[in-house]
Amino acid sequence: MIESYADVDVLVVGAGPTGLTLAAQLARFGVRFRIIDKQRSRAGESRALAVQARSLEVLQSLGLGEALAVRGQSTTRLLLHVDRRDPPSIDLGHVSRPDTRFPYILFVSQAETEGVLGRHLEKKGVAIERGVELAAFTERATDIRCVLRHQDGTEESIGTQYLVGCDGAHSTVRKGAHIPFEGGAYPQNFALGDVEADGYLEPGAIHAFGAGRGFAMFFPLGHPRSWRVMAMEAVEGSREASTDGDVTTGDLALDELQQMVEAPTNGSVRLHDPAWLTRFRLHHRQAMRYRQGRVFLVGDAAHIHSPVGAQGMNTGIQDAWNLGWKLAMVVEGLARPPVLDSYHEERWPVGHTLLRVTDRLFGAFAKSISGTELMMAIRRVLIRGVVAPALTRPRIRAVAFHFVSQLGVHYRGSPIVAEGEPRLHRGPKPGDRLPDARVRHGNDITYLQQALAGPHLHLLLCGPVAAQDAQCLADLEDQFRGVVSTVRLTRHESNSALIDQDGEALRRLGVADAAQYLVRPDGHIAFRCAGRDLNPTIRYLRHWFVAEHDRRGS
Repeated sequence: MIESYADVDVLVVGAGPTGLTLAAQLARFGVRFRIIDKQRSRAGESRALAVQARSLEVLQSLGLGEALAVRGQSTTRLLLHVDRRDPPSIDLGHVSRPDTRFPYILFVSQAETEGVLGRHLEKKGVAIERGVELAAFTERATDIRCVLRHQDGTEESIGTQYLVGCDGAHSTVRKGAHIPFEGGAYPQNFALGDVEADGYLEPGAIHAFGAGRGFAMFFPLGHPRSWRVMAMEAVEGSREASTDGDVTTGDLALDELQQMVEAPTNGSVRLHDPAWLTRFRLHHRQAMRYRQGRVFLVGDAAHIHSPVGAQGMNTGIQDAWNLGWKLAMVVEGLARPPVLDSYHEERWPVGHTLLRVTDRLFGAFAKSISGTELMMAIRRVLIRGVVAPALTRPRIRAVAFHFVSQLGVHYRGSPIVAEGEPRLHRGPKPGDRLPDARVRHGNDITYLQQALAGPHLHLLLCGPVAAQDAQCLADLEDQFRGVVSTVRLTRHESNSALIDQDGEALRRLGVADAAQYLVRPDGHIAFRCAGRDLNPTIRYLRHWFVAEHDRRGS
């Protein structure tokens, strides 16, 4: 093995929600890393206002999901203003989804999300180095040499085994690695701002205005007259085919934003006292690859798309969660280096699907607000008569939530997940997210996902307590000490096991007798099989992870 004399194992560039999530994952594994951001302070404003269920589950693995939930709003109404009549209302509250603790969209500012993660890192002793930018980097055989520029102009040279770009759409890391950022821009002009507003705006509700040409959305910011406004102005023409990675932004005056909301609101809303304003163009782009050698791209550095479904920040958080444990276990010598290849293979298709779906939805929406008077009349009829009623139906709401929440994201085609023999025919498959359920440990009520959170894989042994061979289990635990932690799940009383009192957890796992689930640190299933024989699980572990005697030998 070639020795690396890098100063740190990982350098994280960018301290937004994506970079902070990655840092939190690395910190719980004890990895040597630094996190830098060229901005001197955390931004007070933000575009992201929604945290999805899967992101809350990820944060709860760190004990932060519930802490963030109390800072936001889990129920609200969406009012669709399509004419001068009373607007149709859609309830954005809880959805019937018993396999998660967070069956809702949490409306909370990105600043709050960053604050919760930042305070967590501070308690862990992690310093977020602000006012420090990546000036240049060069990949070598055993590390990457990076030049960091501090706000006083001084430069510092450090070595890192891996470099991760969490630095947004303008990513210095992506550009320095010469990774193509393919796609184009939408022709519409957009504006964003936090303002005071007067008019028919029910406090606490989200308002979507599309009465005429253009479109405007008003998101409540806590104070009855304070709103986040996003306005879209229809522009004739087709999409740009540019492959330039820059996201166009610019200054915006209050009267320009007022003009953009005039038509969609029928002049019913007046804006004043702006806190901040900006104009921008939306792009739909994806990096050709998420990994190049020792360089990785995460979040907006890897993919940007329309805000349909509030997916951007959430996808970045889950990119980071997927990559973090792999980097950590490889640099700690617990996992084999090919595990890192699975980051691109698992997350690139997720980004591609998201880009395709949001692009189609946004394209259809954009056409509907920039068409003829007849088309706009048809749109009003469809929203009142079809869209709004449909979204009140439980089944349609459940399907929509399944996509938006990202609970359905899976990695079944990944090379590092496998089905063992004998096969399980029910329950979540390898690559799927582990469903949640209430269980008991001793006298305490907890949750399955919470019990299987931590900086290692968890081997969940399901069924009777004595189902597995004791010697074989002891050999597995001895071989993969530090890689795997064993947890039992049973319906029978046991002081050392998780007790599934009503059988719901085992039912969701599709277990009737005895079975094994190997759960990754990101909460997805690495391997499963039915029965009591642990040898298939041991063979899987030997292929992708490093046994203790091999670590000592290296």
